[in-house]
Amino acid sequence: MRNLSIRLYALMLCALIFCSAAAALAQSTLEVPPPTQQNQPNFAQPPPIFVLPQPREGEPIQLLPPELFMPQQQAPPPPRQPIPAQPQPESSPEPPPRINAPMTTQGPVLPEVFRGCWQGMVSNVDWIRKEPGARKIGYWTPKTYRICYKRVGNAPFKMTFTETGIAPNDQILNVRGSVEPLTTDGRAFATMRAKLHFDEYSVGRNATAPTFAVDEVTHLDCKINGDLMTVSADVYGTRDGAPWFRAHWRADFRHFPG
Repeated sequence: MRNLSIRLYALMLCALIFCSAAAALAQSTLEVPPPTQQNQPNFAQPPPIFVLPQPREGEPIQLLPPELFMPQQQAPPPPRQPIPAQPQPESSPEPPPRINAPMTTQGPVLPEVFRGCWQGMVSNVDWIRKEPGARKIGYWTPKTYRICYKRVGNAPFKMTFTETGIAPNDQILNVRGSVEPLTTDGRAFATMRAKLHFDEYSVGRNATAPTFAVDEVTHLDCKINGDLMTVSADVYGTRDGAPWFRAHWRADFRHFPG
């Protein structure tokens, strides 16, 4: 009996030692090492996965709401309110177009020293030259001038008669011309413009020979000196409408009773 008790006591002691060793082994296995001081990378959390439960036989299939799969749409912005039109300031009516009064052909009022008649002939020129590419020019044909600056009754003074012509020449016909005043300094100087037209035979005076038209425009600078009108002039001539020559001359026109 005593031997049986000793055996039971030895078995219990072995069992107690075995249980203690097993507990110690389990504790060492479950220990988690402490976190290190190094920075661990951050990983984005994966989106949640929705797992649909398997429906039982005979039960309706439940669908997840679409908000879980599609981003929530923003509500459309409210319609813009129309901006009321600003009242435009009343514009004043445009003034009617200005109509200039027609210019008179009388010309400027010349000083008193120009009153009367002036007459002269231009027999020679200081120089004459042909325009580039123009026809050959011949000799200078003397020109005549007559200018009368008078008044009729109580009317203002004006050019009552002007004429520019050509000294008698058998080769010239259909002569006509005139002079008009342009400007004056109000004392003893004035500028004038003379126009002269004539037809000239190309070969002597022959009724069957062809003619060509000559037009001369002359700018005259006129200065009164007692009974003389000293004139300096520049001439531009054309032949049948084409540039022909340029010339310059000086002459004295004499005063005579008109």
